[in-house]
Amino acid sequence: MQGNKVCIPAPHKLSMGRDVLEEAGCELVLGKDQDEFPKHRYTEDELVELVGDSEAIWAAQRDFISGAVMARCPKLRAVIKAAIGYETIDVDAATELGILVCNSPARENFTGVAEATVGLMSMLFKRLVHNQTLLREGGWKRNEHRGNLMVGRTVGIVGVGRVGKEVAKRLGPWEMRLIGCDPYITQESVEHLGVELVSLDTVLRESDLVTLHTPLTEETRQLITLSELRKMKPTAYLVNTCRGGVVKQEDLVQALNEGVIAGAAVDVFEEEPLPMSDPIRQVDPERLIMTPHIIGTNPQSQVSGERMAAQSILTVLAGEVPETVVNPACVDSWRERFGAR
Repeated sequence: MQGNKVCIPAPHKLSMGRDVLEEAGCELVLGKDQDEFPKHRYTEDELVELVGDSEAIWAAQRDFISGAVMARCPKLRAVIKAAIGYETIDVDAATELGILVCNSPARENFTGVAEATVGLMSMLFKRLVHNQTLLREGGWKRNEHRGNLMVGRTVGIVGVGRVGKEVAKRLGPWEMRLIGCDPYITQESVEHLGVELVSLDTVLRESDLVTLHTPLTEETRQLITLSELRKMKPTAYLVNTCRGGVVKQEDLVQALNEGVIAGAAVDVFEEEPLPMSDPIRQVDPERLIMTPHIIGTNPQSQVSGERMAAQSILTVLAGEVPETVVNPACVDSWRERFGAR
C-alpha cells in the first residue's frame, strides 16, 4: 500500500481508521477539520481539488459524492463510508464509472440502533416523557396519565434487514405480534423471529406502532406521507431511526398536530442539523420525541465502523473486492478498469 493516496474529507473523527491506513503505508489527503469548520460542505470543485489523484475516498456524512465529482477523479477506485447508510454517494453513477461503493455495517452499529428503537417504543407506549414533565412541573399521577400495556400489541417493521431483524429479536420475548414488509426478503428468512410478512398497507392499518428501518433510496424517499399516516390508527405511534427522507417531514408535523396519529419518535430529519426554524420543533413534545441522529451511536460502533472502513480501503488497494461492496453490478467493469483480481 506504500504511496497509495486515500482522501478523508473530514479527518477529525477518524483516529483508529487513520492509524490503520498509515501503518499500511497509505498517504492520507486530509480535508478541513469539522471541529474548526462545523458547517462546511465542500462544493464539487473543492472536492475534486481535494481528492486529486487519490484512489479511495473515505466519505464524510456531510458531503455528497456526486457522479460529476467521481468522473473528474481518474484514479478513484472506491468510495467508502464508515457507517451503514450511503445515500450521500451517487451509487448509480459510481456503478457506471466502474467505481466501488462500500459501507460499514458493523454489528455494534445496527445493534445500537435496534436497542435504541426498542427504548423509544417503551417511552411512547408508557408515556414516559409526559409523566416526567408532569412530575417536574409539580404534578402527580392521574388515571389519564397512564401508559399502555405492550403485551399483545402489534408492531409493524418496515424494512426487515439488519436493524429490523435485531428489533424483532428483542421484541419476540415481549409477547407482541410482529408484522413486517420488505420486498427483498422471504417469509422463510424471518420465520424464526416470529415476523409475518405483509403489505405496507397492512402494516399501516393493523399496527399499534410502526418502526422504519429502510435505507434511503429513490424507492423509499418519502415512503411515508400524510396519505400513509392517515391509514394508521389514531392511537398508533411512528418511530423513525433510519433516514429522515423516508418520511415527508411536513406531513408528519401535520399528522401530529391534527391528532392523525397518537405520537412519534424521530432520530433523523430531512435536513441535518435540524434548523431552529423547522416547524417540527414546535410540535407538542408530549406527542413527539426527538433526538439528534445519535441514538444508535456508541463508542464501540465508531471503532468497529472505522476498522471495517479501513479494511475495505486496504482490500480495494490490494486489487480485491471487499465484502462490504453495495454495488456488485460494477465489479466486472471495476476489475477490467483497474486490472484487479
